[in-house]
Amino acid sequence: MDSSNAPDQLLRAQLMQVLSGIEPWDDQERTHLAATAEWITSGAPLYRTLKPATPAKHLVSYFVVLDETREELLLVAHRKAGLWLPSGGHVEPTEDPWHTVRRECREELRIEAVPALITGDRPIFLTVTRTRGQGQHTDVSL
Repeated sequence: MDSSNAPDQLLRAQLMQVLSGIEPWDDQERTHLAATAEWITSGAPLYRTLKPATPAKHLVSYFVVLDETREELLLVAHRKAGLWLPSGGHVEPTEDPWHTVRRECREELRIEAVPALITGDRPIFLTVTRTRGQGQHTDVSL
């Protein structure tokens, strides 16, 4: 095995383990999970290397800020998409999705991410979505 490829293979194996912990809610998510597993194991680039859309398909991680006492959650106005979405951002090379959540939570909201009791630090869903507007690309969202 080429040792220069070992870190990438380790990250891909970790991502496959993350995917295996996601219980699909419906047939669409089941399809997205299967397609994402195929994409990860294909050796294709996984991380955005050049804004806005290189490669044309890359990982992102969203998180939901919950106020359990008031039974509310936070959505933010995504300027480029023109949609109300959970906070989040692009997964950086060598980063796992939980590290992305922690980093983006500090950067965007100036607070520390704390895993919810019901989900922990693992994603609970996955979507594969074509973005809107200029620089369209496909986000694989955890």
